[in-house]
Parts: sequence; C-alpha cells; structure tokens
Amino acid sequence: MAGPNGSSELPTPTPTPTPLASHLVLDSLIPGFSVVSQLLAQYFRIDISFYISSLIILLAVAAGLRFCGTAVLDVFKEYFVSTAEIRLDDEMYNYLLFWVANQPFSYRTRQFVASTKTSSHFLWVWEDDEGDGIADDGEDWALPAGYDDQWMTNVRREKIKPLRYTPSEGTHIFRYKGHFLAFTRVTEEKQQAMYVAYTERIYVSCLGRNTWILKELLDEAQRSYLERDWGKTIIYRGCKKGGDDSASWVRCMSRPPRLLSTVVLDEAQKQAFVDDIKEYLHPWTRRWYSNRGIPYRRGYLFYGPPGTGKTSLCFAVSGFFGLKIYVVSLNSRSITEDSLESLFHDLPRYCIVLLEDIDTAGITEERRTTDEPTSKDPKEIANEKKEGTVRKGVSLSALLNVIDGVASSEGRILVMTTNYIEKLDSALLRPGRVDMTIGFGYADSTTIAGLFRAVFAQLEGDLPYKPTESGMNGIKYPPHSHITGKIQRSDGEVAALATEFAERVPGGEFTPAEVQGYLLKWKRAPEKAIEGAEAWVVECRAEKERRIAPSEEEESRKRAEGSGKKITDSKVEEDWKKVKEGSESNSESG
Repeated sequence: MAGPNGSSELPTPTPTPTPLASHLVLDSLIPGFSVVSQLLAQYFRIDISFYISSLIILLAVAAGLRFCGTAVLDVFKEYFVSTAEIRLDDEMYNYLLFWVANQPFSYRTRQFVASTKTSSHFLWVWEDDEGDGIADDGEDWALPAGYDDQWMTNVRREKIKPLRYTPSEGTHIFRYKGHFLAFTRVTEEKQQAMYVAYTERIYVSCLGRNTWILKELLDEAQRSYLERDWGKTIIYRGCKKGGDDSASWVRCMSRPPRLLSTVVLDEAQKQAFVDDIKEYLHPWTRRWYSNRGIPYRRGYLFYGPPGTGKTSLCFAVSGFFGLKIYVVSLNSRSITEDSLESLFHDLPRYCIVLLEDIDTAGITEERRTTDEPTSKDPKEIANEKKEGTVRKGVSLSALLNVIDGVASSEGRILVMTTNYIEKLDSALLRPGRVDMTIGFGYADSTTIAGLFRAVFAQLEGDLPYKPTESGMNGIKYPPHSHITGKIQRSDGEVAALATEFAERVPGGEFTPAEVQGYLLKWKRAPEKAIEGAEAWVVECRAEKERRIAPSEEEESRKRAEGSGKKITDSKVEEDWKKVKEGSESNSESG
C-alpha cells in the first residue's frame, strides 16, 4: 500500500507487554502469578495485581495495628492496671483458691477445674478438716429411733467428697464490691521438682493505680480460710519439697483443743509448766531477754514410759495458749541437717516445736559410739559408706546448733519427749537447751480415780443418749452391757465409784493410757468397769510377763555374743602384740 509520499509502508506490529516489576516480585513469591495475571487481564479485563497490592497493604496495616495495639495495651497495663501475683509455693495460693471456690462466678464460668480440694500439690496439704468426721453441731440425732439411719447417712456422706469448682487457665472477669476484677490463671510447663505435678501462678487485676481493692480481697480470702481454724489447734509437719534437700512446713491437720484438766499429771508440775510458759510469752519478757543479751528461747524435756501423757500435755498447752504445733521427726531419712536448719529458720515467732522420741533417732549415742574402738576392717567401713548402709540424717552436733546455735530462731518453745532419759547425751540436757524437765510416771491411786471421773462424769456438750435394744445392723445388745445402762449420774455418785475403782487397781503399775483404754470399753457402764477391774489387772500382768520373757532371752543372747566378741578381740590383740614384738626383735638382731 502506497503512503502519502508515494512510498509503500508496512503495518506497525503491536508490541508485546512486558511484565511489570511488581509482577516479577509477585511471581517470585507466587509461582505462575504472571501467567494467571495475563490470562485474567486478556480475557476478563481484571487487574489482579491491584487486588494483591491492596491485600498486602491491608495485611501490613493489620500487623502494624496489632503491634501498636500490643504496645499500647502493655503501656496501659503498666500505668493504669494494678495486679497482685500469687505463687504456687505460698500459703496465699490456698487462701485465694479456697475463697474463689466459694464465689458465685466460679459456678457461672464455662471453663473451670473440678477437684475435691483446693490446696496446691506443691504444699502437700491434707484438707481433712473441710468435712472431717461426723457433723454433730446443729443436727438432731433423735436417739434411739434414728440412730441407725443417722449413722448410715453419715457413712454415705463420708464416701462422697464435695467437689470444688475454680476457674481454669485463662482470664475470668468478675465483680467484687462494685469493682470489675480479672482473675488470671497461668500454668507453666517447666518442671524443676520431681514431686510437683505442675507449676502455676495466679494474677488478680483491677483498673486504676490504687491497690486497696486487691489487698482487701486478699485479706478477706485469708480470713475466710483461717476462720475454719478458729478455736482449733493447728499442727504442721516438716516435709521435703521435692528432689532437693530443701524442706518446708506443711499444714497437717487442725483439731479441737484439749483441756489441761484431761491430762494426767501431778497438779504442781502441771501448774509450774503452765506458769513458766505464761511468763515466757509475756511481752515484757522478750524485752528483758533482749536488754541482757540472753537468747529468747525456751526448752522443755518430757520423759517417762510410753502412754503416760507426754504428747498430750504438749497438745493441751498449745490449745490453752493458742499456739501452733510444728512436728519434726528426726527418724525420717528425708530430714537432713540442711533441711532441719531451713525448717527452724522458717518457724514463726511464737509456736511450739515438738521433737518426739529423740532417744530413738540414733543421735543420742553418737559420741559414745564414735569414741569406742571398732573391730571392723577399714575396707569394710569404706564399703558400707559406698553402698549407703551408713545412717543418713541429722547428727547430734547439727541438732545442738539448730537448738541454740548462732543462727537459731528465737521466740519458739521447744518440747522434746523421750522414753529413756538415761540414753540422752549430757550436752543435749544442759541449761539453755533444756530449761525444765518434767517426769511422767505410772498412774497412782489419785490419777486412777481422776481418770475414772474424767470418763464417766457428765460434761457440758455431751450428746443426749438413751439406751437402745437394737444396735447397728440389727445387733441385739444384752441388758446392762457397756452400751446400755444408767447414763445420768451426780458428781457424788461418780466420785464414790472412782474411789472404789482406784482401790481395786494397784497404783504405780499401769500407765494412764492403759487405764483409760480399759475404761473406754465400759464408757457407759461404770459398775461393769469396777466389777471387771481385778480380772483386767490379772490379765495385764500375764500379758506383760509374756512380753518380757522373749525380751530377756534376747538380751541374754546379745550379752553372750558380746562377751564372746570381746574375748575374740582380746585374743586378736594379744596375737598382734606377739607378732609386733617378734618383728622388733628380728630388726634389732639384724
């Protein structure tokens, strides 16, 4: 075709569109993007790169807002939110969970933890007193007709433990005294101790910089938890925390206090003991000790046969003064010197520390055994140490340092009990470690009569009881048995019966525990107890003779073995001297 100037021109071909730079970037990120983009643009006139770019911009904006929102939220929490942190290894954890379990929002939440107790596994707390035993307050026993039904109801109740519901892991909002608070439960996966099932923390938060509402909530939680122990004696026991040697005090149980009048002991000794503790706990006494540079500590030693009331007196005194009891078993292999020191370091200012049966702990004869020569071969001793057969635990020196060392705690009352005071080391009995010694003996006539009156006297608070012909499961009780009989008796009648019972039981031969155990068999029939007293004395004497005979044979056998061992040791020593003299004479002749 000729052009305007007469020359022929060819049609200009349409140039092929080159991919944009954005398409190249997207194609590297999304393989095949350029092909799909060209097909959509050629056939559907859709520019997909525009939508992709818009989506990328939106994602970038969302990420920026999220980052800024997190930063803004962190700043807001730091300056406008107050938070209380409660850790698993503190008693406040139990206080708070117990309080939360009784709040309405714990029942309304859709994510919760159901358990039979609210205490932490880390603290090893036995919640035996959240429903301990038969509840006799405010209940109508309706004896005798309703006795069987009431008992079976209590048995069924004890088989089913009440469930406790607490919010699970996460954040839960609730309202407290007109304020919105946040309860946050966080579980940590890292485990440090082999005995801990899990590790968690609890956070309670509120809006504002004033923390009074949080502190008031925590105070209320503590009061609600401790109200269960009002008027009770709380007992703690020293236990290991986990795989290491550290130990802590564990709440073991709480029991109603025991009256001092129920403890069988000479009244003069009992009153002197109570007056000494009363004078020691007086606020003026602590200042007096401090001004004179005397360590503010007090120690007591109770000794006597088993069953004479040593531990009972400690329990009764703790209830009388409202003190907690902290029990340590020196026989436990888990208690080491370091753990014992940490336990005494964590004691509160005013409390009673009870060390029971220290003569059986293996530390009383430590100095004597270490000073005595041994016939064992050094290799045998080394093998015993290597195999771990040598006793591990608390040494005598470590116990003495804990009792009155430089770093020992002050304000506590130490009570040690033993059945054999002659086995104790004299260093343990010196003044400053043991300030008063109280001996417990067998029951005399006065004590026996007192035990009788304590068992059969009508006391305030006793449940109304009437004899019934049918017992549990239809058992027929014979008339005038220890279950049936006359109940109401005057103090004069009980005193007369007590005198008659004391005349039939010899004094100074039986422990108070043995006499009380016999009387409890006839707790509702004192006449039957008096009639069978003489037969019981004969039976107890025969039983003691049967127990003593094998022990005497064992002691004689040990003495015989010991004498033979001494003869053998002396013979070995003589032979060794002869060999030594012979070697010396040979060296001189040489």
